[in-house]
Amino acid sequence: MPTPTSPAPGQVFVTGTGRCGSTLVSELLREHPQVLSLSELFNHLTDMYRITARVFPEGPLTAAEFWRILSSRNTVNKLLTAHGLAPKEVLYRPSATTRFQADTGVPAVLLTTLPHLTETPDELYDELEAAVAEFPDAGVGEHYHRLFGRLCARFGKALWAERSGGSLILASQFREHFPEARYLHIVRDGRDTALSMSRHTGFRMAAVVMALHLTLGHDPYAEQPSLDAERDLGFVPEELLPFLPERFDAAAVRDYRVPVSLFGTYWADEMQRGMAALSALPQENVLHLWYEDLLAAPEESLHRIGEFLGAEFVDADWERRCAAKVGAPSSSWRDLPDAEREELEQACAPGFSVLAAHGVVPLAGTAAPAARSGA
Repeated sequence: MPTPTSPAPGQVFVTGTGRCGSTLVSELLREHPQVLSLSELFNHLTDMYRITARVFPEGPLTAAEFWRILSSRNTVNKLLTAHGLAPKEVLYRPSATTRFQADTGVPAVLLTTLPHLTETPDELYDELEAAVAEFPDAGVGEHYHRLFGRLCARFGKALWAERSGGSLILASQFREHFPEARYLHIVRDGRDTALSMSRHTGFRMAAVVMALHLTLGHDPYAEQPSLDAERDLGFVPEELLPFLPERFDAAAVRDYRVPVSLFGTYWADEMQRGMAALSALPQENVLHLWYEDLLAAPEESLHRIGEFLGAEFVDADWERRCAAKVGAPSSSWRDLPDAEREELEQACAPGFSVLAAHGVVPLAGTAAPAARSGA
């Protein structure tokens, strides 16, 4: 694998609450000739943001310790993959021809990040393992910088853009370990975001694991699942029992429903925390881009992204090609029954308020402000 050359690649995080359109943005960035699109790396390393401390440990790490982070086979992702419940964002699909199988788990860096870059992810995995083995001891941030630099050199890119669904939750870690990074913040109408979360296996699973954590007083997925595990389950609601790792029931997971308003509250909370973190950065280091604007004016929105990345990244051909790939969403919060719709609007209101307070409103005028005035 080639070693990185100077100047160092640009650093961008495509961030948001999850289910906000950032997956589409990462797919469009992958088409840019100068951008290395890193998809879902920190989402999968942290096992849906459960084990953040393990992914950003303090102190120097050896190359072997850093590789253990990248190659970890974490519990939630392993169970979802083994039971055929992996979200569509997971691109590595175990088969008779793949190196890793569902029952043994897939290394975190292989779930989405490497298949997003190449059609031969197993081979790239081997290349990375050999490259990382040469890294000198360093803090975890320096290890990530080296890794991303190697990948940029490998694919001939001038900038990396890491995008993990829901990564606003990692804003403080990003700021600490990537002080020069810039942030492309994808914002979507919270009501549609919450509706999409409620129908997404990963977000439903995250909500239930959080509920189990609160009920049990510890994270049951922090342990290795065991059929012989003994727990005091007296306080666990019956509907949550099939989500315990030792009782995992794929059918129950598929059928379980979380009220959409709960995800509306989550969206609002994340937006409040996220905007507080992003507003502390230099204004020129953050671009807030509404998903609704991307849908309404894709070419113009892609031009804004190019300008934000830097003058050398403005590419009219890329804008035209990718604008044609932007399509309308398949569902809307407006189709919900009246009572659910009202609960959802109330849950999302604090998030819209904080966005408006920071002047983050959609250019297309299609999101919350117009809706609250009677649309």
